[in-house]
Amino acid sequence: MKKITTIVSICILSFFSGFVVTVVSHIGRVISEDRIAATVVAHCKTSGYKPACYDREIPKDTQSFSMEQSFGVTRRVQEIDTTYQYCHVLGHELAARETKKDPAKWKDVITRCPSGMCSNGCIHGAFQERFRTDTVPDDQLESIKSELLNVCEKRGSWMPTGMEQASCYHALGHLLMYITNARIEKALAFCDDLTTDFRSVCYDGSFMQIFQPLEPEDFALIKGKELTVESVTPFCLRFNGKMLGSCWSESWPLFREKFQIPEGLMSHCGFLPPDLQDRCFRALSYVMTVQMGFSEEKLEPYCSHLMPPFAARCFAMAASRFIETDWKNIDKALAWCKRVSSFDPDGECYLELSKTASFTVPRGSAEQKKICDGLPRNIQAECGRRP
Repeated sequence: MKKITTIVSICILSFFSGFVVTVVSHIGRVISEDRIAATVVAHCKTSGYKPACYDREIPKDTQSFSMEQSFGVTRRVQEIDTTYQYCHVLGHELAARETKKDPAKWKDVITRCPSGMCSNGCIHGAFQERFRTDTVPDDQLESIKSELLNVCEKRGSWMPTGMEQASCYHALGHLLMYITNARIEKALAFCDDLTTDFRSVCYDGSFMQIFQPLEPEDFALIKGKELTVESVTPFCLRFNGKMLGSCWSESWPLFREKFQIPEGLMSHCGFLPPDLQDRCFRALSYVMTVQMGFSEEKLEPYCSHLMPPFAARCFAMAASRFIETDWKNIDKALAWCKRVSSFDPDGECYLELSKTASFTVPRGSAEQKKICDGLPRNIQAECGRRP
């Protein structure tokens, strides 16, 4: 009996010891993340543009952290400074750093990326780091398809949302430019081979590599292929259909000043054939939401000056972008749709959030329920249903 009592005591002691170690470890990690976040915010307090400072300082101050811990610091920085919403570039950097540790595990890094924050920049970073320095010879291009064929599809315990899949295929478009040495036609043909449902976002990724280089490697990749306001029109007209639409919408950095007034955005998309104009408008409304720093005070007059039905659509895409950027913006998106309802008699803003509930957040999740419960009753019945 004494022997049994001793064994039970040892087991209980071992359990509690392990429990205590786990709790202490967790508390220590949280304290460490909080301390680093506070240091970063203090360092960037006087910066002219704080988001860029955060993007730079968080990786520097979390070099010994795991990717998950680094995103934990990011979340705490966002809680301290609520103006820091768009951390897509930081997501690139943190995933790239994790991928460098073992490039062979780049697909695993994708599955570890946090959902619902940093506008899925993490997924992009893992892709680009794996293939950043790889140009694949023509006779080996076909063989690499097997490695890429199902990378954006559900596998193992990874159950990506529609938005996460779209972001993954967008990143695929980027890396196809690397492995084809920026031969855009070849990259677009690969998009056709690797996906059907997400072809347009794959095209977007390839064209974006031309129009928005970020790192030195990106600039080196397109050297001699840079485009200007004068040369972009004949360049894009080389393509047809959805490829033309992607080229034209992704060219927006060349026309940044033009889009400061709503009429500029409308005229840019009006250049395209009628069947491509709506996607262009939606894409550029997404862009302008970020360009205006997610500020409702700036977005409301911008969207309201558009002619119907584009005003309502502009408001709707802003609401969707709030949530795509970070799931913590669900309340903000719902309040936004209510705020602009006088410009949106058909409730397009709420209808877009109903689609967001099925595409951007996981089915059956607390986030999906929160979106659906916040919609008008006549829309709630269809909320969260995949088309």
